[in-house]
Amino acid sequence: MLIDRSRREELSVRRVRSLLAVAEHRSFSEAAKMLGLTQPAVSQHVKQLEEQLQISLMVRDKEGLRLSAGGAALLPAFRRFLSSNGAILDQLASLGRGTEQILRIASPASYAALSLAPAFRSIRESFSKHILDISEIDNEESFHLVRNGDIDFAITSVFVPSPGLRFEVLHQDFACVVVSEENALAGATEIDEASLLSQPIIRFPSGTTSHDWLSVITERTGIEPETIAEVRQLLTGFQMVCQNLGVALVPEDAAKACKLPGLITIPLKDRRLTRKLGIVTSETHHPTDFEKALVKMLRVQQAGLSA
Repeated sequence: MLIDRSRREELSVRRVRSLLAVAEHRSFSEAAKMLGLTQPAVSQHVKQLEEQLQISLMVRDKEGLRLSAGGAALLPAFRRFLSSNGAILDQLASLGRGTEQILRIASPASYAALSLAPAFRSIRESFSKHILDISEIDNEESFHLVRNGDIDFAITSVFVPSPGLRFEVLHQDFACVVVSEENALAGATEIDEASLLSQPIIRFPSGTTSHDWLSVITERTGIEPETIAEVRQLLTGFQMVCQNLGVALVPEDAAKACKLPGLITIPLKDRRLTRKLGIVTSETHHPTDFEKALVKMLRVQQAGLSA
């Protein structure tokens, strides 16, 4: 199908921002308050965007004001559009302050805290005018970002062979269980699968190492775990564990990166469950001296841990 000229025009940041505000608040007036605009202005922005794209983005029915099916389908792209625009402005500001290079990385939050931060500190003096831009993600989105050139490299534990991408193993850790000091398992030196599955589970999203490990254990034992909560943020999940609402199965580094009072980390008995973290780059990628130095320091750190 041919896309006519009006739909190919550049999108307006203001129009997209207004649409996302209306979608979030399900109200033109509330969106206007949040944006510091008048209600007619926000309504006009949404109308103009609909006219440009030739698709209805918002509908009003018995459920109230909400995104249409088309609007919901385009929502992730609109969010990426605004995010990219914000990233450009942030990077322009950095460059205006004398920054020579911005190295863009995606990484699991635990690895960023435990490894990237000290590695960056070690080389900071030699690259004082360089900046790290870290996105804390560890899923397939990072592969798309690498392929599209939106980031320089990704550190991930969920890589699958993909055309145009390279993967080099950097680090490995094992599965452990985090429990409250009030939990009956708190005194154990290791936890087997049956004991793990006897507890309510705080579960992390599909696509994460934690979720994948639970799926393997479920398939192996035939026992479906009692999921008491599903959370996206490690800190939130661990806070629930501290309240003795359940236990969580996570990589060792994740537990180290998010230590909380009253939280106990116990190794999983089955040491076959491992997480291999590695660097994903495009096959056409040419690293800068800053990137080479950072990666070299990460490897030095890992060699020291393995020694």
